[in-house]
Amino acid sequence: MKYLRKMVALLIGVAFFAALIICVGRIFAVKNININVITYEEDSSESYGKAKEALSVYKGESLLFLSEDDIAKAVAGSNYVIASCEKKYPCTINVTIKERLEVFAVSVGDLYSMYDGDGEFLRRSRENTNDIDETPNVELTGIAIEQVQTIAKIATVFKTNFGGLRSIVNSIELDSNPDIEGYIDKLRFNLRCGLVIQINDYMQDYEEKISVVYKKFNSLSDRQKLSGKVIGVGNDDGFIYADYLPL
Repeated sequence: MKYLRKMVALLIGVAFFAALIICVGRIFAVKNININVITYEEDSSESYGKAKEALSVYKGESLLFLSEDDIAKAVAGSNYVIASCEKKYPCTINVTIKERLEVFAVSVGDLYSMYDGDGEFLRRSRENTNDIDETPNVELTGIAIEQVQTIAKIATVFKTNFGGLRSIVNSIELDSNPDIEGYIDKLRFNLRCGLVIQINDYMQDYEEKISVVYKKFNSLSDRQKLSGKVIGVGNDDGFIYADYLPL
């Protein structure tokens, strides 16, 4: 009888726990997914529809165990990324998705590989033409595919300082020669106005170098900005400065 009472108590406990899990699951099951789309399209209805369809798979899932990474998987491989994701208990998710804008182009054979501002691959095309405004993307030359994300990160610093990238820069060129001992790698931003911005030893202190280069750029006359080169340099003492070399 003693063991019977324990068994009954155990069964009641298991049944209660199962009922509790079911109730919690129903209370916190996702019922509403509110989507905000940040896009460059004039009509975002198609993008909204695709996002709504992709995210609908999470309806009925427990909000307690749903993460932003799970939500991100729903739009993985598309031209959109999750900009923000907020869980509103008991049953709502607010999601903002942002269009991945083409910024960079890498020539590979007869095709261009297009990348977004984070250096993530988007598509291939026979022409270097942006799919939104039909103007050229910033072409990357001398840069291996595995380096694109690093260059994109540096280009973001350039954009922050100069206030633009695609509208200002025609191409970004890496001058590197690992076979020569002591060779100083150089990253060049070839501006559309004709001037070249060069960052020597570009992986070291590039934020400071781009900052001093921008200050030097602002000190140039309009005529000087049509040609020549502004170089960001760091010496052995850690002093970072910029020089202008006319052509």
